[in-house]
Amino acid sequence: MYLKKYYFEEEKFKLINNDTFYVLKKLEEKSFDMIFADPPYFLSDNGITCRCGKMVSVNKGKWDKYLSVEDKHRFNRRWIHECYKVLKDNGTIWISRNITQYIFNRNGIRRRRI
Repeated sequence: MYLKKYYFEEEKFKLINNDTFYVLKKLEEKSFDMIFADPPYFLSDNGITCRCGKMVSVNKGKWDKYLSVEDKHRFNRRWIHECYKVLKDNGTIWISRNITQYIFNRNGIRRRRI
């Protein structure tokens, strides 16, 4: 059971902003209809970009540090596996990524360009 304060809460909606691996272990199995996740893009590699005409760092924080393809895959499989534990049998996981949105349900994966 999750005992900490919700980031946002309404009668049938709760938003949690916390470490995925900590929170998912505290939640009841098969208790969620839908999970929306916006995982790290792993772009923080000490590079720079241009924003509003100024050079700025691309570093977001430790949580977004660059990982190898294998490490990214391992990380994503780990948190998605934890999501499946708390997802109801007819539940859905929406995963936000750059320009592609992946929609997972317990019966398979569908990819949709947005």
